[in-house]
Amino acid sequence: MIRISKRSSDHSILAIDGEGLKTLSSPLHRLFLRGNLGGEPQEGKREWSVPMGDNPSDTLQRLIKHFTKYQIEFELDDKCRDILDSIKRAVESFQRVLKDGLSAKIRINKHDLKELQDFLHPSFKRQLTNRQLQGVYHLLKVHNGANLSVPGSGKTSVVLAYYYILRVKKEVDAMLVIGPSSCFEPWETECQACFKKTPKILRLAGQPRDKRHELYLLSTNYQILLTTYHSAARDTEQLAKVLRSRRYLLVLDESHYVKRPQGGILADTVLKLAPYARQRIVLTGTPMPNGLADLWTQFTFLWHDQLPLGTVESYLRKIQGDNKEDALSWVHHVLSPLFFRVTKHELALPRPVFHICKCEMSPLQARIYRGVAARFLLQTSELPRDQEILREWRRARAIRLLQIASNPALLRSTCDEFQLPPLDMKDVPLRNAIEHYSSYELPSKIKFTCDIVREKCEKGQKVIVWSTFVHNLIMVSNQLKDFSPIVVHGGIPLVSSTIDEFDRERLIHKFKTSSNALVLIANPAACAESISLHKVCHDAIYLDRSFNCAHYLQSLDRIHRLGLGPKDIVSYYLILSKDSIDEIVHSRLHDKMQNMRKVIESKFPNEVPGYWSNDLGEEEERDFNLVEEHIQDIAKHHVRKT
Repeated sequence: MIRISKRSSDHSILAIDGEGLKTLSSPLHRLFLRGNLGGEPQEGKREWSVPMGDNPSDTLQRLIKHFTKYQIEFELDDKCRDILDSIKRAVESFQRVLKDGLSAKIRINKHDLKELQDFLHPSFKRQLTNRQLQGVYHLLKVHNGANLSVPGSGKTSVVLAYYYILRVKKEVDAMLVIGPSSCFEPWETECQACFKKTPKILRLAGQPRDKRHELYLLSTNYQILLTTYHSAARDTEQLAKVLRSRRYLLVLDESHYVKRPQGGILADTVLKLAPYARQRIVLTGTPMPNGLADLWTQFTFLWHDQLPLGTVESYLRKIQGDNKEDALSWVHHVLSPLFFRVTKHELALPRPVFHICKCEMSPLQARIYRGVAARFLLQTSELPRDQEILREWRRARAIRLLQIASNPALLRSTCDEFQLPPLDMKDVPLRNAIEHYSSYELPSKIKFTCDIVREKCEKGQKVIVWSTFVHNLIMVSNQLKDFSPIVVHGGIPLVSSTIDEFDRERLIHKFKTSSNALVLIANPAACAESISLHKVCHDAIYLDRSFNCAHYLQSLDRIHRLGLGPKDIVSYYLILSKDSIDEIVHSRLHDKMQNMRKVIESKFPNEVPGYWSNDLGEEEERDFNLVEEHIQDIAKHHVRKT
């Protein structure tokens, strides 16, 4: 018989000893104990020492599973049995959470809502809608939950109300929010609107390392901490220490940032931090921008000790099977109790109008497009063998076509947005035409965009122009310089260290408040998230769309969100070049959004196009295959023309 005990001198070590210890001398068992569990034989003591790590219950369960599989008899000491009892209690508690979470989504009466509102009043100033109150009620039932409501539905207020209740009940001491830098100002503004006494808020990100170290030491003086995902990845150990110092509610805002189920630094960071938080919440209106794989990290963060979707390996195998409908149905069934969602339909917002505007490329632009596609087709025999290099190679070809479809002049410049150098002009047809394209003509899509902007501005209406490519933003700005447009892109800091006019927050504020600022020209990476523009602007033009679906869908909701009047008309103008990659992207995006709707019950208007993500996965493979088919069709047409 083998004994498994928790060593009294070191509670982080499992000791394995007993008369049957020699059973473990075979290479199979030694490899498991040493290779899988990091154990070491203690020859002098005739025992194995196995470190329990950050998850003692997991280590013990793996050990028991291995011994049971190979019919090795063992016994546990009282401390190990206590661990197993705690695991059993946690499983039973999680099953109650699933039951209560589902019930909270479908059954809540007016009395419960009134009781909740009365509890919040008067210290919590914000008057929540019934659906927001139901979101708070759902969090109270599941403890660690996701709010996947559409952008603009008031998710921040829901979390602040929940945080207020936890503070009153003395279940948490403070809150840490991890999100994109663009979410800082909305959180600060919402705190002022929600609390009678505004809590002390500290921004941890955006500071040099030595300054951040000082701020971490001062963090106990603040009730709400704000940091970014990238700062969290740099300062994981310091943040873990902060989380251990007090009872924190840990919130992931725009949680789709951590969607990668494997190999993602940001995802690994939040999973490391999760065990140190008292309670956890994820917030996003676009939880699965690339597909079902995106959900694993977010829900594992919430319930890291229960793994609602299983291990990452088993989950990926399940969703990558042949029957996609069954996978969608299973994921919805498993996760439904753990998330709450308010749809656009439930917000009773006025239905947006989508104008799909197809532009003819100029003869010169079309010739460049076909010529580059023909060159790509000739290069197909040069496919890289390394999978990651191949992926980047195929991605670059798609981006080049997107550039030409909007503005061939983009090929001459470094594309910082996608880390692409200027196009190698060797053996490129119409090389001189590309190098001097800007002096020949104004691209059709840019001219079309500027015409719409002028029409809107002449009526005194504010308008947003979205483009992924910064060079396009500058070109449109130059064309509309008589309107003094505001340009915001990823190169402008969120908060400047000095008082200057290039501070992004001040630029957005100027657009929202100045009657002379009628045009905002921006890329989604800079301000697609966490910014509300619906009170001043109801028109948006998409000169082009990026491969980042989350940015695209988030950008739609900058002007279509809670607070619109019933007579407000929100209009989107999607500019597509005919017979180009734009049309492929447009159709593919719709397909992907349908999958998201099946999982999270969103109800977007049918006219809303979907998205195209540049993340790994089967959906991306389908995207690339369609682009390659398009290249072949265009190139063959080019050959016939020539």
